[in-house]
Amino acid sequence: MTFTGENKVLKYALYSNALYVFLFFLFRPNGINLGKILITSFLAFSAVTVIYLGFKYRKGLKDIPKSSRLLFSLLILWGIIVIVRSFSLSIQDWVTNFGNVYMGLAWVVPVTLILGLKIENWKTVFSAIWFMFSLMIISLLFLPYHAALPGKLYTEWTWLLRAINFVIIFGIARFALSKRLLIYITFVIYVFVALETEQRIEFVFLTIIAFFYLLSKIKHVKIKKPILKYIIAGFILLIVLVFTYGYTNISSGIAKAIEFKDSRTFLFEELLVDLSSSEKLFGRGSLGTYYSPLFAKQATFFERIGYYWYGIDSPIRITVEVGYLQMILKGGFTMLILVLGLKLQAVYLALFKSNNEYIKRMGLFILVLTILSLISFRPAFTPTFILLWISIGTVLSRKNRQMTNDEVKDILKLK
Repeated sequence: MTFTGENKVLKYALYSNALYVFLFFLFRPNGINLGKILITSFLAFSAVTVIYLGFKYRKGLKDIPKSSRLLFSLLILWGIIVIVRSFSLSIQDWVTNFGNVYMGLAWVVPVTLILGLKIENWKTVFSAIWFMFSLMIISLLFLPYHAALPGKLYTEWTWLLRAINFVIIFGIARFALSKRLLIYITFVIYVFVALETEQRIEFVFLTIIAFFYLLSKIKHVKIKKPILKYIIAGFILLIVLVFTYGYTNISSGIAKAIEFKDSRTFLFEELLVDLSSSEKLFGRGSLGTYYSPLFAKQATFFERIGYYWYGIDSPIRITVEVGYLQMILKGGFTMLILVLGLKLQAVYLALFKSNNEYIKRMGLFILVLTILSLISFRPAFTPTFILLWISIGTVLSRKNRQMTNDEVKDILKLK
């Protein structure tokens, strides 16, 4: 396949993923019917195409450090094991495992690291981003219908909009006027949808992105580098403390110093109590579940007062809202360590071993999502994580890091 042909296939894969998300949050198909099959076919095509491209161009991995190749190989192998552990003869299990972006397909996403090794592929990636933003502008036509329904917008409305965070930290000024106009419109839609879905994490995402963007503008290297080193070291220390000293103890300590509303403590407590020692290490597979006493109490309460219809989650939970907890539930600390190892290595190489600003900005994006996965962002086969892993592949490439700003600019031709 020629480079042009490869880009077309990649374009179809990214566009298909965007179309799946777009159709999913607009129509919310339930059960097994023609509509759901049609919508899910976009997801299936995207996944199969990504796997095909990853396998075809796997030789490009020779350009990344040996330690990264080892971690990546182990992560892919472990992801396959996590998926295979949930194989059964039940059709419903197959539908859930491969038709739900949080289940089996979530562990396929790291394959897109290979697609990021060729920096030229970013021209296709940006094309997909503009396509996603255009879809979200079209989605405004459906808002009156969704506004007529009871309740708030579903959180999936933000999935195609989160790429705005990558564009902001990458640098809006790098793009042509027509693209900047699209970016500004999308930003307004993003804020509006975040308010309508009542997702505080979107504003946390934007705030941290804005902080790192301002940090990237500091010209004095002797000021900027130490700040970044302290942030990375502080995050590593926090991760260690969370899973040793305990999230509850840390949360309580912070609450004594500043007033904040925490809604994640019970997730850490419930999951880690429910898992055995071996399950903490290896997880329960891609369809693994855990029991939530809190949601069981809520369900009992609403049954007693007669609100059987109330939308309470089942106490048998198949996902956890926190990214790192989701990794532990499905693949144990083994999965968590492999993912964190690759992310942190990518962040280090991008921020401290790169010759161009493009790679550094990608490193900051990876760092932001690495930090936020401690409170949200469970892995999924969605645009946010595809962007994340393509970014990881790009910054791990020695060739890409050695390029100058002008060389990267000449390849991407963003204007």
